[in-house]
Amino acid sequence: MTQQLFGRKVLLENINNNQIINVDLAKQNRDLIPLLKKHHINFQLRDNNFFKNYDLHLNHQGIVINMKNNQIKDLTSLITFVKNKPQSIVLIIDGIQDPQNFGSILRTCDAMQVDGVIYKKDNQAQINDFVSKTSMGAVQYLNLVKVTNLHQVLDLLKNIGYWIYASTLSNDAIDYQKIKYDYKSIIIVGNEEKGISPLLKKTADFQIKIPMYGKIQSLNVSVATGVILAEIKRQFRIY
Repeated sequence: MTQQLFGRKVLLENINNNQIINVDLAKQNRDLIPLLKKHHINFQLRDNNFFKNYDLHLNHQGIVINMKNNQIKDLTSLITFVKNKPQSIVLIIDGIQDPQNFGSILRTCDAMQVDGVIYKKDNQAQINDFVSKTSMGAVQYLNLVKVTNLHQVLDLLKNIGYWIYASTLSNDAIDYQKIKYDYKSIIIVGNEEKGISPLLKKTADFQIKIPMYGKIQSLNVSVATGVILAEIKRQFRIY
């Protein structure tokens, strides 16, 4: 399987990962040719008409990166992969609508070595060129599984030893730093406005929240996800 990414910064982020198949390069980006040759990456110079095939909102900068994508895409394979791992984090995304938030979350998941990201088939931002670009190429390295029913997924993961932590703003939620996270942890994050669905909240073993000390009472969902994942990784290193 292949995936396309776009832009100079994304190319530089992924230049050492041995996942680039080839690069389509606008002539004004000739300065990148020595770097591509150094890394033995095939490229083709293109005129500007070639790039008119791509959405201008991508800000492709005249650089299209064709990359390998061999990550897990189905739930059965993901469960097999994580079943016997001594430490594991899986992120469940319940209805994120903003593609930029989605891409930012995926970038953070790669940084925190999340084993899998599970998201909904419907009523959810999907993996597209914009999400790929926003993720800075993280979509190439994450196990991204799209499902129709998140609740069934939680039951399956519970059966192999996972504990579930739902990020909410509920009065019943516990300070995220006052919980000792299990070595097999699922984090659920929800829609930017509605949060997590009641059924998923009910299924969770714990509801957690990040205390707010200013006048704004919530964080952007991508920022909140990063804060929680970083705390879990910190605990994994200590305990």
